[in-house]
Amino acid sequence: MDAHPGDNILKPRNILGLLVATAFFSPNLHSLRAAEIRRVAGSDSADRAWRALKHDQETPPEPLKQLADRMYSQKEIRDYYARTAERAGAVADEAKQFYAQYPKYPQAVSAREIYFDMLHAAVALSSTTKIAELEAATAERLKDPKIDDAARFQLSLRLLQSAVSGRQYESDDAMRAELERRARRLAQDYPGHPDGDKYLLNLARAAATEKSAALAREILARSRDEKIKAECQGLIRRSAAVNKPLALTLTLSDGKAWDLKQWRGKVALLLFWDSSSRFSPKALWAVNELYKKYHAKGLEVVGLNFDEDQAKATAALKDITLEWPQYRDVPAGRTVQARFGVDTLPMCWFVDKTGVLRERYGERDPDGFTQRLLAE
Repeated sequence: MDAHPGDNILKPRNILGLLVATAFFSPNLHSLRAAEIRRVAGSDSADRAWRALKHDQETPPEPLKQLADRMYSQKEIRDYYARTAERAGAVADEAKQFYAQYPKYPQAVSAREIYFDMLHAAVALSSTTKIAELEAATAERLKDPKIDDAARFQLSLRLLQSAVSGRQYESDDAMRAELERRARRLAQDYPGHPDGDKYLLNLARAAATEKSAALAREILARSRDEKIKAECQGLIRRSAAVNKPLALTLTLSDGKAWDLKQWRGKVALLLFWDSSSRFSPKALWAVNELYKKYHAKGLEVVGLNFDEDQAKATAALKDITLEWPQYRDVPAGRTVQARFGVDTLPMCWFVDKTGVLRERYGERDPDGFTQRLLAE
């Protein structure tokens, strides 16, 4: 296991290896016996303790076995991970006791690494009792003057990932709250790294309208990444459009003029897509099935394509027969993309019967959104 980035190259765990190597090459040490090496390296009790620690570290708990008659309940799954987290915490305690009791043993540095790794494992598996200890251990390493900014960032990022992972066993809301808090701290502490803002941007994409816009404005004020800033601007513009009448007129791919107003009294789905997105083919297929299912009940669909190369857009449609119109944004100078800041594809917008934009991310549950809006 790798040692702490700040450790000197002559680590204690390498002393035994150096002694053995020297015995081979120095005539004065050819008679060094194993008992003398053991006396220098550590005691018999330390050897036994080390073997026990390695056994405990490398012996995982029994996995959940498939049940013949039913699925595991959420409580059973949570309880399993809680037990696994408790065991990881116990191994961390064992490692800490080892290097405290045998600080000069050749494997003391490795024991410190086991302690740190098992703390991470315990927290990532849902342990709340080890979070403060992991934060303290991380803070201690961050103070090491021998490590550079890149290593400090990785330590902080790892803490975020473990802490957020552990909250998933509690609830999605708890995990999102943990991610927001720690991602904001990461972005503030490491302004040269975009990762903190990227995590917050993921939250903004999934958040309700007001929360999404607030997070986007926060990130926009701080970020140095032009791509992130552009997406934040798009999120703000899209958030401002929600729950308001949407005006949109286009010249479709077949040359016909189209106005969203002509679909008043119906539910309109706007599918933004391009062939470079690996999810677009699935979205085209899913929306096409949705159209077949609900068109007679009042659903209309228009596709808005952002491909630079028309041949790619045509190729993406060769195996699917669409009965709804298409619009290509590139010949028009990307006016739709610029207006709405659409940068994550595919994306489905739902407009209700009165012409009001109701949902920016309808691809999450297109069938559900369609049914609800048709029922209004």
